[in-house]
Amino acid sequence: MNRDSHGQRGIHLAIVLAFLLLGSIFWAGSPAAAEWSAEMNPDAVLIVRIYYDKVSDLNQLSAYDVWEYNNQQEHYVLAAVDYIGYLTLLDSGWHVETDQEIGARFNNREKLFTNFYGGYRTVEELYADLQTMNLAAPDLSELVQYGQSHCLLQGSCAVTGDETLPGFPLLAMRVTNEQVPGSSVVDGNEVVMGSKPVFFLMANIHAREITTPEIAMRFLELLLNDYGNDPDITWLVDYHEIWVVPTTNPDGHWVVELGDRQHEGRPFLHRKNANNDSNNDGIPDCTQWPPTPNTHFGIDLNRNHSFGWGPIGASDEPCDATFHGKSAASESETQALESLISALIPDQRGPELSDAAPDDTTGILITLHSYSNLVLWPWGDRDWPAPNVAGLKAIGDKLATFNGYQSCQAGPCLYPTSGATDDWAYGELGIPAFTFEIGDYLAGFQPPFETVESTQWPENKPALLYAAKIARAPYEIVRGPVVSSLGISQNSPLAVVTATIDDSSNGDRPIIEAIATIDIPPWEDDAVSIQLEATDGVFDNKVEEVAGSIVPEGLEVGRHMLFVQGRNQAGDWGAVSAAFFEVPVVRYSFVPLVTGK
Repeated sequence: MNRDSHGQRGIHLAIVLAFLLLGSIFWAGSPAAAEWSAEMNPDAVLIVRIYYDKVSDLNQLSAYDVWEYNNQQEHYVLAAVDYIGYLTLLDSGWHVETDQEIGARFNNREKLFTNFYGGYRTVEELYADLQTMNLAAPDLSELVQYGQSHCLLQGSCAVTGDETLPGFPLLAMRVTNEQVPGSSVVDGNEVVMGSKPVFFLMANIHAREITTPEIAMRFLELLLNDYGNDPDITWLVDYHEIWVVPTTNPDGHWVVELGDRQHEGRPFLHRKNANNDSNNDGIPDCTQWPPTPNTHFGIDLNRNHSFGWGPIGASDEPCDATFHGKSAASESETQALESLISALIPDQRGPELSDAAPDDTTGILITLHSYSNLVLWPWGDRDWPAPNVAGLKAIGDKLATFNGYQSCQAGPCLYPTSGATDDWAYGELGIPAFTFEIGDYLAGFQPPFETVESTQWPENKPALLYAAKIARAPYEIVRGPVVSSLGISQNSPLAVVTATIDDSSNGDRPIIEAIATIDIPPWEDDAVSIQLEATDGVFDNKVEEVAGSIVPEGLEVGRHMLFVQGRNQAGDWGAVSAAFFEVPVVRYSFVPLVTGK
């Protein structure tokens, strides 16, 4: 651990005491004093760098609000601390420095009173928009209540600050074309597994990460608005199931919103759910108000899952930011989420930690967090690799090519965690599961609203679409090439298809084949393949331009879908891409026959 010596620690404490008792000029001129003197409030927040020697040292920081940022080159993490937290870190011997740039950005966040923090949706607005989308696309969407939040189960929660939190239903949106066989069956709150591959996207398990519901909602809007217009989205909705939970923690999000009304327009940095009585004794666990990053009530739902629940990267203290609850899956939000996902995706991994899931495992999960521009994969609670490390890394690395993030194993790359969603999904079901830490450290948890539309959504949209494409067998499909620049030119009576088949960031092997199928995707038994040719005459490169002709003979007049897929030298077929083409009406001209006499 990167700590000061005992003598240095005594000097720090002497300086602090001098400030407290004598108003020392030396201390008043320090960066920490500048932060607090501006606020004149012991509850003000200072952003600090905490230096460490080994990642495992960070286990000792579970009581602090360590942000999702780890500078592995300089060996420090960022944390938000109040006055007492800062003194405690120094007294414990940590080497701590203030980060003035991030601190200034954080404490000078624009005070916004229009909507929720300048445009973010409240829980009520998120739910109203889900209802609107569901009503507008009844053949494609199904809004499912999969459980109840803690406060809804309790009838309501009395929140310190004279507010009453009513609680919320837990809502998920299923997007699929039920006219195509294989959909799950939704009967009220009950869900019965179907045969379609499932991509499960969830957001906002940490309440203060308010950009993540917006990205999830934009993904839903994309699927429903572009169905029938975008060929890739059309086949995804036809043949796959996409489930989206925009806020996994609506009670916590509601608490964050309170800051907008009560705290000069700045959302609270509440991370957890709203359970303030974890042992059910009728006495509040935590009386701190307003909530500070280090000290607030609730259970960290991303430390509460039933797989790997424990002390690593979590706290036993109810007021700490990473309090993991009194027992594994103690929270209604956790129980409901695990039940929903388990009802949609089969368990495909053995019971031992060393058991690998099979290559043809179906299903994939992504949980959206902020921040640090990372794509994280299991394990988070241990340093050694997961049994499917090759597949997890391959998928993570491929997703990172779309959003430009760093792909890495969660525990060694960021900091140790236990009871996290991605570890549970992989550990219990065997599916590849990933955490997207969205945004850089300058953006933080609550950047200006326009950042979502200008940066975060455009960066992550293609990664989410690729995840949806490979959901049928992600460990296998990721090894194959991708199809890009797919186009069809109509030259009656033929249609000419062109595409790029690229294996450079997947299997990294030469392309050996490319095929097209019409109206029936290539994985179906009755699909008829049309061979596409390399435009340079031979398949021998990792990136190949291909072309082929489509003869409309036997096809009905109107629009058709063309599926294209490539295969590399290892025999791996990659993700499918699609395009629309039209079979025109053949018009005949009649010329009168003139005969002579």
